[in-house]
Amino acid sequence: MLQELRSFLKIDENETDLNRARFRALSRQLPLMYGILSINTLAVAFTHMDVAPVLQSVIMPVMVLLFAALRTINFLRVRHRSLTDEEVLRGLRQTLWLSFPTGLVICAWGLSFYQFGNDLQHAQIVFFIGVTLLTCAFCLMHLKQASILVTTTVTVITCSFLISLQSTVMLAVALNLGLVAVALCSLVLHSERDFARMVTQRRVQREQHNRLLALNEENERLANTDSLTGLANRRQFLAEIDACVEKHERTGQQFVVALMDLDGFKPINDVFGHPAGDQVLVDTAARLQKLFKGQPVTVARLGGDEFGLLIRNPGTDDNVLAIARMACASFDTPFTFDEGAANLSATVGMARFPTAANSRSLLFDRADYALYYAKQNAKSEPVFFSHEHERLIFANSALEQALRHADLDKEMRVEFQPVLDLGCGHTKGLEALARWSCPTLGRIRPDLFIKAAENIGMIGRLTEVLFRKAVDEARHWPGELTLSFNLSATSLTSEAPVMRLLSIADQLGFPTHRLIFEITESAVMNDFESAMEVLNLIRSSGAHVAIDDFGTGFSSLAYVHRLPIDILKIDRSFVRDLHANERSKNVLRSMLSLCENLNIACIVEGVETQEQFDLVCDLGGQLIQGYYYSKPLSSGDAHMVLQIEFDTMNRPPLRTVVNQ
Repeated sequence: MLQELRSFLKIDENETDLNRARFRALSRQLPLMYGILSINTLAVAFTHMDVAPVLQSVIMPVMVLLFAALRTINFLRVRHRSLTDEEVLRGLRQTLWLSFPTGLVICAWGLSFYQFGNDLQHAQIVFFIGVTLLTCAFCLMHLKQASILVTTTVTVITCSFLISLQSTVMLAVALNLGLVAVALCSLVLHSERDFARMVTQRRVQREQHNRLLALNEENERLANTDSLTGLANRRQFLAEIDACVEKHERTGQQFVVALMDLDGFKPINDVFGHPAGDQVLVDTAARLQKLFKGQPVTVARLGGDEFGLLIRNPGTDDNVLAIARMACASFDTPFTFDEGAANLSATVGMARFPTAANSRSLLFDRADYALYYAKQNAKSEPVFFSHEHERLIFANSALEQALRHADLDKEMRVEFQPVLDLGCGHTKGLEALARWSCPTLGRIRPDLFIKAAENIGMIGRLTEVLFRKAVDEARHWPGELTLSFNLSATSLTSEAPVMRLLSIADQLGFPTHRLIFEITESAVMNDFESAMEVLNLIRSSGAHVAIDDFGTGFSSLAYVHRLPIDILKIDRSFVRDLHANERSKNVLRSMLSLCENLNIACIVEGVETQEQFDLVCDLGGQLIQGYYYSKPLSSGDAHMVLQIEFDTMNRPPLRTVVNQ
């Protein structure tokens, strides 16, 4: 029995949330309880002042009032304080252990007046006890141990006293009081269970709310963070630019958006695999973060191998250029990964707000254009967007509009440049070269309108028009002359574009074994796997594959021996200073040996002088192309030249002719 009582009176220290809720409830209710007790005490003392001794009517009430005041002040003082779990538990235990003696003293003091006064005063005493009982039971109900302890103590003492009076009325009052006490205890227990359940539910809801907030924060973080590098992503980067634009409207502060692209990243993915590429990106992020740590610069990964820098408080253009060059210099150290190491560089394009643009989208586009310009003209040297770039943008826009409205069949034409076979002394084949004479813009360089066609999604249609014109002319050539045709990078992304070209050749009756499709190294590297599928399709059709401008792209043996190619075309840059640069001779000699070892043909481009021609011959070149032999010819001129060449019988060897 004693053990059960101890267990009942014990306050579980592990129920921290429930204990705090109990203490908060008591902090609100106990000052009210002490206020009611004080009023009732004063009322009893006042009505019995003339009949009861001073100890009972004055001294005891004063002590009760002082005790009630002290307890009320204590609860009011800590009501708004942030208490520790230990302080809360100590306060609850103090309230519990004070409840028993307090109830005992108040009850005994009230009953001590019963020996004085008349029946009305006796009734007041019983009323005082009943009100005290109800007040304590309800105000202490959130600490059930204290509420039941006080209720039981007051009820037992009062009922025992009333029964001892041996009065039928008082016996009925005692019975009534006992039943009320039982009902109160039952109500307190039920209320405590409901209160505990409510606190538990609130705790669960709070935990769920906190988990939801944490989840939302994590989702927000993930939505604004690049998962690989931990940097801000494109979404966050653009949002910060928007914030800087808004700040500029208030403070006039300028800022610079810089876009950075890694040069030579694509081959790392294709040769060493994506884990190596990912490691390079992570290392890049680490280098940039270390470089700009503590500076007002946001570093972001915008996608692929493109990074962004948001430079606040940029200073002068020279200051920004110095910052950009520092970023580029951070790539001087080789990148290492499990499979090996690689040397990379970076290209940066920049645009200042509001000098270059006064909106986020336009500013970003112009920084991107500056990046594109830098990659084309000044790799590894940061470039600011300028008015010249703006002029080029308008020019490109005009070019794209003209191309959209062009009558491709009428305006596009093809010229042909022969390839000389030194072994047999005559033309081996001809390369088709695109030409466009725009009615409004005049003659446009091929590299410009082909790039514009790629940008606006017209390259497929343009390629088919040019290919049809080239094949339609080539089918009239004598002998087994080959037709070389350049494919854009877009044509290597899937098999469909090449299948359409092969279908055109079949429709026109041109044999596929006389077709050579020329591609660049960079076009292959854009999507190596897809390009491999397209190249295998070309080879399986009977057509041939040539790598154009070899030596200007990635120029790695790791690619050459993996590609299904038949011909390498050595770029003119290796021939230009052949007579004056021994290193160029050695490089050309190595390339010719490479082709011989791989059993593939080699065409030397850009042969323009007698001296270059002789040197190429001496180094072992067999196929040449360039102005020395022939400039690009119109369709009519090509047909005429070929007719003369192949109709002339018993002509002397070509090398003898060209040396005369």
